[in-house]
Amino acid sequence: MSTLSVLLVRFAHVGGMAVLLGGALFVWNALRTAGVGYDSIRLAVHYEWVFWGAMVVMLVTGVGNAGELGAPGPTTRWGTILTVKLAVVAVFVVGSFVRTFVVLTARQSAAGDIDEARLSQFYTATWVGLGLIVALAEVLAHG
Repeated sequence: MSTLSVLLVRFAHVGGMAVLLGGALFVWNALRTAGVGYDSIRLAVHYEWVFWGAMVVMLVTGVGNAGELGAPGPTTRWGTILTVKLAVVAVFVVGSFVRTFVVLTARQSAAGDIDEARLSQFYTATWVGLGLIVALAEVLAHG
């Protein structure tokens, strides 16, 4: 890949993470500070669409980054950290499916009285998980 292509892939990867983490923090804060008549389910549903779109970008660009760097040996420090990061990402994605299922089920059942504290817990777990993934990515990038 050319240098420009590599930079664009990395830019998209970092930008995708910014959308994921920033969006999760925004929804979490909005749920905590929502006023009367606030449509939290609608906000959460919109974020879920953005979230899964950004996750596709993260997957494609992550594979592109790994392809550019080459496959590390699993016994190297870098390979071990990458394996841990990918395991955390896998657990995170499964948890995100659960969160999305809860949000979409609440929307379909017209549950206007959904426990916003419970919904806020899902988004707390989302931004904490993303923060852990970012920390692992930073170790991978900078040692």
